[in-house]
Amino acid sequence: MSRLLTPPWAAALTTAALAAILPALAWTATATVTATASTGSAAPPAAAVAAAPEKKCTLPGGLAELSSLAMSRRHPGVFYAVNDSGNTNQVFAVDCNGATGRLLATFTVSGVGNTDWEGLALGTDAGGGPAILVGDIGDNLGGRAEITVHRFAEPDQLTNATVTPVTYRFAYADGKHDAESLLADPVTGRLYVASKLIGAAGRLYQAPLPPVTGQVNTLTAVRPGPVFATDGAFSPTGASYTLRSGGPLGANTASVYDTAGVKLADVALPAQSQGETVTYADCANLLVGSENDTQIWRVPLPPEATPGCGTNPTPIPTPTPTPTPTPTPAPGGLKLTDPGPQTCTFNQPCTVRLTTTGAKPPVRYAATGLPWGLALDSASGRITGKPWGSGAFRVTATASDATGATAGTTFTLTVGWF
Repeated sequence: MSRLLTPPWAAALTTAALAAILPALAWTATATVTATASTGSAAPPAAAVAAAPEKKCTLPGGLAELSSLAMSRRHPGVFYAVNDSGNTNQVFAVDCNGATGRLLATFTVSGVGNTDWEGLALGTDAGGGPAILVGDIGDNLGGRAEITVHRFAEPDQLTNATVTPVTYRFAYADGKHDAESLLADPVTGRLYVASKLIGAAGRLYQAPLPPVTGQVNTLTAVRPGPVFATDGAFSPTGASYTLRSGGPLGANTASVYDTAGVKLADVALPAQSQGETVTYADCANLLVGSENDTQIWRVPLPPEATPGCGTNPTPIPTPTPTPTPTPTPAPGGLKLTDPGPQTCTFNQPCTVRLTTTGAKPPVRYAATGLPWGLALDSASGRITGKPWGSGAFRVTATASDATGATAGTTFTLTVGWF
């Protein structure tokens, strides 16, 4: 959060500050979660008790004005972070697997400045791979005619680098707004921005799909958001999203909604002076942090706030070729060895090797039925990647050699969560 405040000004300021700060002081070690049936004013059901938050890791130096987090899809236990206005045009990769966070890499985003970087999300690039989205969306004085989002592919290797982004320009359909929350739906790829207001509910705005470079894309309001929203994120399953509020002018609360905007729960967060950030550590846990506070917390979600957990998180799929019938190998000729049942772990490196006998080189391989995130190298027969799904997949593999002979086999590939 930048150091200046946003309109509306004096009339709401005192009321909002008292309404937000006093509840924040009531934080106890046990998080209280209030589930509500909708975004309306109906009386909520009895509060449910969630597991207490725990300290996850501390931030490395250089992130005193932390403004947003986004969990990596390629590197387990790693999140990306940015600072807000007045800081560098850099994205930081932080390993949060231990109690002390380690800075693994710094990515300098070339050709752009940091007017007010307040949002960060993981989306998809033009090829469907994971991409880092940087939201230059802060507007404390309500004076920006346009805001921007910069996109670059999530790197395979975490080493310092300069990256060249694709930049999208946006403007709100109903005027100028301050915002600190950038979200990317992992199922559709659509971008959302949540406005931030003092003492009044903000709005969630959706971008056109897909946004277009070289022109201004219109952000359209779709539903209400919380008071003083400071960050947001979609669940890895795409079945829900979270918008958080934070001190000093908002309650330290994460509001969880389903994709229709129905509120599933309000989850109490640790009291931090400038609660600025939220991302999903996994389907059932949030990571939250603050400006001027090095502690990152893991906050468990109650069951009602975790729809879709245990099912396939379904990002934008890579089109699957029409399955090829398994050919019958000619007696004594080319044969494709059945690799037998294979197992992989969700979002972890996995390799399956296809081999042949009786082939005349070169051999070309093909496969259908692979889960998203795995790909076959047609020359070597190696299936590699990090599967983004769960369950049993029936894979059909084929091979052909220089004589035109073909052979095939089928096998089961099971992807588990752990």
